[in-house]
Amino acid sequence: MKISVILPSRSRPAGMLAVLKAYDALATGNHEIHYTLIVDDDDQHTSEQSIFWNNVNYFPENTHIMEAPRVDTVNARFNQAVEALPADAYIQACDDAFPVSFHWDALIYGAKEMPAYSWQELNDPSNATYLCINERWREAVGRFYPEYFPFWFADIWIAEVFLLAFAKPISVVNQLQVGGKRGHTQGMRDLRFWFDFYAATRGERWDEAVKVAKAWGFTLNKSEREEQFKILEEGDAYQITQIERYEKVFNADDGDPSLMYCNAKSFADSLHKEVANGN
Repeated sequence: MKISVILPSRSRPAGMLAVLKAYDALATGNHEIHYTLIVDDDDQHTSEQSIFWNNVNYFPENTHIMEAPRVDTVNARFNQAVEALPADAYIQACDDAFPVSFHWDALIYGAKEMPAYSWQELNDPSNATYLCINERWREAVGRFYPEYFPFWFADIWIAEVFLLAFAKPISVVNQLQVGGKRGHTQGMRDLRFWFDFYAATRGERWDEAVKVAKAWGFTLNKSEREEQFKILEEGDAYQITQIERYEKVFNADDGDPSLMYCNAKSFADSLHKEVANGN
């Protein structure tokens, strides 16, 4: 089985290396595993360390470095990594979340027929954050993540598509565990806009659910998912009530927005207006 582990990293080269080493140490050696590092070209420390470790063969075998300007969202660059290296299964990794499951790749192989699922985060066991999708899902949808968002939302997008397609929540696999200190969201701002934009793009998630259902051999009808749509709309309303708390916890609007954020916000704002106008 060919497995692609994709790890975006910024300003934490030691954590990045430790996570890679953990994945490699805990794997069976029976599967073809590729590790792709997503690095920003303005992150000099991570860039230089990555190149050095790669040149002295300190990284696991089949480690690839994708360095680029910090212009696109990390999810867009994640998709670029997926396209560059097709596999049977794709895993979201993080430079502060360490795999702790022995022979995790054998578990991925055992779950090869599952469309999408999440590793279990020990600090938040019911949260579907560290996702894995198989190639059939990627082929049906056309990518791994939605590329709109500069923070949050991408994982719950996939969870929502799963809910609409299969009428049940996406699974959190408790045999596949990650642990470590949870990082904090950086660069959060305009949170009300992003929640509104997320809700406004529900039609896209329904379209993706229809494609996923077709790939798994059945047809969807909206009338069959009225309960799921109601749950999602109630979730939208609840999240709006939590914005002030989120902004306080994550120090929203701290510093100037990055070029990546400005690009994402500009594109989303234009699309949001089109959706609002019925286009």
